[in-house]
Amino acid sequence: MPKYLTASVFLLAGWVVLASGELYAAIPAASALVLAAIAYAYWEKRRRPWHDWTVIVLLLPAIGCAVWIAVGGLVLDTERSNEARLLYEVGPGIGLTGLLCTLVSYHGRHHPAEEPGPPFQVTVCLLEVTARPGSADR
Repeated sequence: MPKYLTASVFLLAGWVVLASGELYAAIPAASALVLAAIAYAYWEKRRRPWHDWTVIVLLLPAIGCAVWIAVGGLVLDTERSNEARLLYEVGPGIGLTGLLCTLVSYHGRHHPAEEPGPPFQVTVCLLEVTARPGSADR
């Protein structure tokens, strides 16, 4: 599955790099492409481990790049038609975000034979606030 997800990231990020014509979209797209390539190569080199933190950490900045591709033109208020913005920025940015998040969730899975960790542990801290005598007059 990561092979096909990474190939899809390459295609979509490559599309943005080659077709967008704007540095604010092309640079993050190239960054996402490079980070996804490094993450995939590292994962393959390590013989496809389960729950690989290094690969996950490599993909997190790529998600940030993908989000920037989707919203960067809107934030910078660049001159583009609505159709061009959807075709070169918003659509590919949202698509890359989804693909990269799916990759992270795949790499974050645990082996079925592993012991499950403890359920969520919630610690509640109760704080009692009392007024000092005479403080209400101030």
